[in-house]
Amino acid sequence: MHAYATGRPSDTRLRLTLALVAFLALPGLVCAQQPKAAQKGQALPVERFALYVAANDGGSTREPLRYALSDAERLASTLSEIGGVSRENSMILTDPGKEDIDRAFARFATMVASTAGRAKRTEFIFYYSGHSDENALLLGPSRVTYSELKASLDLVPTDVHVVMLDSCHSGEFVRTKGGSRQRPFLIDDASVVKGHAYLSSSSATESSQESDVIKASYFTHSIVTGLRGAADASGDRKVSLNELYHYAFNDTLSRTEKSDYGPQHPSFNITLVGSGDLILTDISEAESVLIFPKAASGRYFIRTSSGALVSEITKVGGTELALAIPAGSYALTHLTPTATAQATIDIAKGQRLVLDAASFSPVARSAGRARGDAGEEEPVAEEEIEWTPFAIAFVPGIEYPPGKTDNVNFSLGLVMAKNKRISGAQGSFLIGSVTDGLTGVQATGFVSMATDKGGENSRGAQLSGFVNVFSGEFRGFQGSGFLNVATGEFRGFQGSGFLNIATGNLRGAQGSGFLNVATGEFTGVQGSGFINVANVVHGLQIGVVNVAKQNTGVSFGLLNFIWDGVMDVGVAMDSNGFFWLQYQGGTKWFYTTFMIGYDTDWSWDNDVQTVHLGFGVGTRLELTKRVSLDFELLTRAVIDLSDGNPYAQRIKDGEHIDLDTEAQRKDFYEETVAGYIPSLRVSLNVSLLKHLAVFGAVSADVRILDYNDAAFSLGTHGTPWKMVEDRVWLYPTLTFGLKF
Repeated sequence: MHAYATGRPSDTRLRLTLALVAFLALPGLVCAQQPKAAQKGQALPVERFALYVAANDGGSTREPLRYALSDAERLASTLSEIGGVSRENSMILTDPGKEDIDRAFARFATMVASTAGRAKRTEFIFYYSGHSDENALLLGPSRVTYSELKASLDLVPTDVHVVMLDSCHSGEFVRTKGGSRQRPFLIDDASVVKGHAYLSSSSATESSQESDVIKASYFTHSIVTGLRGAADASGDRKVSLNELYHYAFNDTLSRTEKSDYGPQHPSFNITLVGSGDLILTDISEAESVLIFPKAASGRYFIRTSSGALVSEITKVGGTELALAIPAGSYALTHLTPTATAQATIDIAKGQRLVLDAASFSPVARSAGRARGDAGEEEPVAEEEIEWTPFAIAFVPGIEYPPGKTDNVNFSLGLVMAKNKRISGAQGSFLIGSVTDGLTGVQATGFVSMATDKGGENSRGAQLSGFVNVFSGEFRGFQGSGFLNVATGEFRGFQGSGFLNIATGNLRGAQGSGFLNVATGEFTGVQGSGFINVANVVHGLQIGVVNVAKQNTGVSFGLLNFIWDGVMDVGVAMDSNGFFWLQYQGGTKWFYTTFMIGYDTDWSWDNDVQTVHLGFGVGTRLELTKRVSLDFELLTRAVIDLSDGNPYAQRIKDGEHIDLDTEAQRKDFYEETVAGYIPSLRVSLNVSLLKHLAVFGAVSADVRILDYNDAAFSLGTHGTPWKMVEDRVWLYPTLTFGLKF
């Protein structure tokens, strides 16, 4: 299973059937992959699986949610970092239908069954963020009733089921199950535990709420913050389910008790048998840790450099608190009843940074009025904004009306237009600058620059003949003749003639003539004339070359380099005596294959010499952590370098061959390319080390009368199977090799 497989899974019935046949036929190989600990009687590990479902669409009668997917992604990232859920054992579904969820449960059931004998205990986490009513989860036009959900959970044969439902009336699911709370919930690795633990964001009669201020649902925000360390009441740097529930209950209730929809009371139902306390996250395993010393107290807001809220905690003096966060730069705000202070920190991988009170600088509090979600603090302007309907800048420093060009509806600059805020349009023949927020259109002949310090107000379009630059949160469109740069949260489309760069999280699309770069988390489509580069992609990359650290969707290009996907260099020999070099690159759902092969009997003394150049596409199905199947559709060009080829001797002698004209290229092609051989290939891969695997493949080359007879007249091709009388033949081939 591909880690973080966002979107609706494709129909894989045929692939799963073939995988099951291969799995049953090779029990020795599978058994050989069991950990050495099992063979020596040592303690086995705990295997944890997770399915995250995000459903913004609750049907035509309900308002779409905004943060279901981002909530699921934040929880998945947290459990991947410090919760023991490997990327291979997790999946995110975005706005799925009932059939998609059914297929996902079936896939997890197969995965869990394959761990028999290789894990001390198996645990399955199911998380749902979306709409629901008293009877079912609401998935757009379809629905999954609570009884159907329970039946699906029962199909996954793990020792423990942990269910988290963040949706309205989700307490009904908890209540109808029955059961009672047993001893402390989950258990350490030295004990045995079985049963279920159900957590819901609200009672059976309450609504669950999300907030534009924290850009998340209240319940999931509390869950993620708690898992990262805020719920660690014992101070042992571990968060148990018991600690998490109590933290999430109190935090969610305190945030919602003054809201328009009324307070949320998270519910639970625990039926676990065992001793000890099951650990959900281990802070000591985090990439980096921010430590709040015993003396620290008050309310802390931790945000990324782009302004996205990571955690919000209330620290009580007298106890030390450790918070797991990824390495990076953060802005911290510290609130006490009498003062507000801010600090900026940089934390490196492996660092345990102790927060120093001396790092904070006091800031003045401004008077304001409450708005937005009830019970939430939100910054507001110190005074009402006075808008100027129209302003013009003749040259920098000479503007009309004087002193009233900060907040403008429509602004025009003959050389340069510079305003604090625009609510309408700004135009300039050369340069345009907006420093505090853009709502509308910014259009210039050369450079458009804008910043949104508040992070909430900017939406519209940036248009320029050369460069657009935006810093902060922006929703809309950037279009330029050369370069677009967005350094904060961006939702929309970047389109340029040469290069797009997005350094914050981006949801939407990038389209350029040459290069796209996304260094944050990217959800959508990257399309370029040559190369796409991204950090984490949930969607589609289309280009000649695609590069990503992680892609949960598809990279479609000639060369794909996906660090968490398929990136294999291979060498092999086949039953026809050919030696092959190959490269497979892309995601596990879709990758491309390049191949070059030559006959090992090849010498210039032979009458027949051929080289095969191949290209194809494939998909990989993981049966276990070490065993996988590749399904590929390939085609090979047969290059004829035989004695009868007029170019063969010239190539042998090192003679230069002119290919300057269309006629020369056509003649060279007709004389050297004997034809094309399409084929289907199924490969079984067995991983021995991190960068070493053995594989065996069965392929069927297709010969079609009057299409590629010449290609099959050269070299060895084995004994064919006649498929269509005197028209189509299949030539089976066996291949064995190594992948690195």
